[in-house]
Amino acid sequence: MEVTVKDGQTLADIAVQEHGTWEAALDMAMENGVSLTDTLEAGWTLRLPEGVKENRVMKSYCKAHEVSPATARDESSVRLRIFGEEFTKEYM
Repeated sequence: MEVTVKDGQTLADIAVQEHGTWEAALDMAMENGVSLTDTLEAGWTLRLPEGVKENRVMKSYCKAHEVSPATARDESSVRLRIFGEEFTKEYM
């Protein structure tokens, strides 16, 4: 399977969106020949690895609510967080 990168998404964001856990980001990086710290460009297509650890509850939530995590940035391009506070409270 493949996924198209949206503006502001990191591998961790896409891992949460597609696998329900940021831990899948390393497998995604290896599958696509990129670094965990690479800045992804909107519109890129990434292959999704098979057989990685998943959090089915989070994955289902993202799919059901059309959640596409994207890391916020401030003026200096510093990444701030994946989800807003309202989401974090529900899933901590």
